[in-house]
Amino acid sequence: MHSTKPSLIIISCMIIIGTLAISYSLQASAQESAIPRWVKDTAKWWSQGQTTDSDFLQTMQYLIDNNILHVPGSSQYTQSNSTGGNTSDASNNQLAAKLDDLQIKYDSLQTKYNLLVQQVTSLGDHSSNTEDNNATISAVAVSPVIQSDGFFETTSYQGAVLKITVDVRDGTGLVLVNTAIPTGVDFQTSAKTAVTVAHNVTGIDLSKKDVIFSISTGNNQNLQAVDGGSAGGAMTVLLISDILGKSINNQVLMTGTIQADGTIGPIGAASEKADAAGQFGAKIFLVPQGQGVMPVQTCNQTNEGPVMYQTCTTEEKSLSPAMESKYGMKVIEINTIQDALKYFNSS
Repeated sequence: MHSTKPSLIIISCMIIIGTLAISYSLQASAQESAIPRWVKDTAKWWSQGQTTDSDFLQTMQYLIDNNILHVPGSSQYTQSNSTGGNTSDASNNQLAAKLDDLQIKYDSLQTKYNLLVQQVTSLGDHSSNTEDNNATISAVAVSPVIQSDGFFETTSYQGAVLKITVDVRDGTGLVLVNTAIPTGVDFQTSAKTAVTVAHNVTGIDLSKKDVIFSISTGNNQNLQAVDGGSAGGAMTVLLISDILGKSINNQVLMTGTIQADGTIGPIGAASEKADAAGQFGAKIFLVPQGQGVMPVQTCNQTNEGPVMYQTCTTEEKSLSPAMESKYGMKVIEINTIQDALKYFNSS
């Protein structure tokens, strides 16, 4: 790799600022249309912490090596200046001024980034001090359990109860998810949709607020395997309740994705999640419409001479009677986030 560290810092600034839509006016010598889409995606992922610094630097070097980005200080500029070139003193001064201006903007961005990191880090460092001040809700998700007999693997599902906390503070419209272990995109997508729905339901503008969800389980090492999408409905209930200053009934739990129009989307493994909610002590468990059922298998055996035959059939039965008998918990189907709020905001 060429000696381009200062140049890469400048390019990094340009890519980060472009990705995060921060309104700095930057001048680049390459046309945007000439930059491959995979490079833009890599820069975006790097800014979100989803790829390594090495991958990001390799994309920058690709742009330099292929003359897509002509970086002041790279070999072609050095050669041009060493041979006299056609660059006038005025052009050099103008370039130096632009670089100084760019460095100032980069320093400003770096300061804001460091401040944001400190704020997010403080959520974990001082959770014991701030927990009582932030709104909290419990939600039910599911994690896969893989079993093997040495030859074949089977996957079953185990319910998991999530603890979700939200902190709404003055800011610039950021939506963040803070977890003990890095997770996939499901939690982040659900968080963004929750903010959109909360705005539509309450009419309150959140564009000048930062919304930070903190998510944990009773066993944090399993968090990365939990399906984050099914916690979307509960995240939305939590945010709306916090905005409106309404208390949350902790004897109500739910599972369900959140759609942009406020409807509660489908989930999987409803019976396993209901079982986890019952063990948690919930009295009401909310599920998406049409999913308050569980599969029940019935088998019959018949003998024909020395041969025994077994036939099995599976049918869906209502989940609520079984959960009421086992835990004293009702299972109720809901359509929209407003339906969920009626249960969570009741005493």
